[in-house]
Amino acid sequence: MDVDLLGLSFTPIEIGDRARLADLLERYPQPLSDYTFASLLVWSPVYHYHHALVEGDTLFVSSMFGGQRRPSLLQPVGQFPETVQEILLQRARELPEPLRIESVSEEFLLTHAGFAAHFEVAPVRDSANYIYTAADLAGLPGRRYAGKRNLIAQASRLHSWSVEPLDPSRTDQCMEVADDIAAKRTTDAAVTLEQETHALECALRLFAPLGLQGLVLRVAGRPGAFSIFDRLNPTTAVVLFERALRTEKGLYQVINRETARVIEGQGFSLINREEDLGDPGLRKAKLSYEPTRLEMKYTLTLRA
Repeated sequence: MDVDLLGLSFTPIEIGDRARLADLLERYPQPLSDYTFASLLVWSPVYHYHHALVEGDTLFVSSMFGGQRRPSLLQPVGQFPETVQEILLQRARELPEPLRIESVSEEFLLTHAGFAAHFEVAPVRDSANYIYTAADLAGLPGRRYAGKRNLIAQASRLHSWSVEPLDPSRTDQCMEVADDIAAKRTTDAAVTLEQETHALECALRLFAPLGLQGLVLRVAGRPGAFSIFDRLNPTTAVVLFERALRTEKGLYQVINRETARVIEGQGFSLINREEDLGDPGLRKAKLSYEPTRLEMKYTLTLRA
């Protein structure tokens, strides 16, 4: 179903849009993990993403998280000329409620400071992206990563494991990995386990058409962990999903390192491991890998 907003007709994001939208995202690369075509598509059922192209080279994406609130926009991607900005602001002032623009990067705020001045700007820590040096995650050097290396060594002593590329013939096996993340997820997390699983199933189903990459870690011949990753921009790969059997010690550390080794081998210097969703356990785990920085997300709310 189409969505009418700001005088534009927004249509659902579908796999058939990949060639056009992925090309635009490639030409205007972003620092936040939201802005790959794969991420937009697999999370569309959760966030009810729809899109509109303006003057051919500016992408607007509308969002209704859970379908329970008025549509907001994601950060515009593309040229975003001043004429388009002025029209957007004019139409936004006619809305019954202040327009929200979400998942906005600091880069966008700096590039379009005049536009952003019309909005209240609020950082969203729970949605900040964790950015790591690929060489650090691949090599785990020094004392700060001694605990990670120890867990990997324990996994090697306890298990006979091997790693292989994830391809379309193996995606069904990924759902065999028992995931007890629900026991670790607090009620404060922004995304439910059910919503995350729905997005994961979409990524696995469309793994080949989306051009995704991944790894499968086998323990005694059976799937014990997997990862799915994608190109975000020329320097950065993004890990979209990573799961492991929590009952088997060290498997998360192994799949994390092996994925980083592949990513570094492909020439990427940075790895974006997305946000912590406000979950305390997930935040602790992501911080324990010593991110080189947090790529903050901001929400803009139109000033009255």
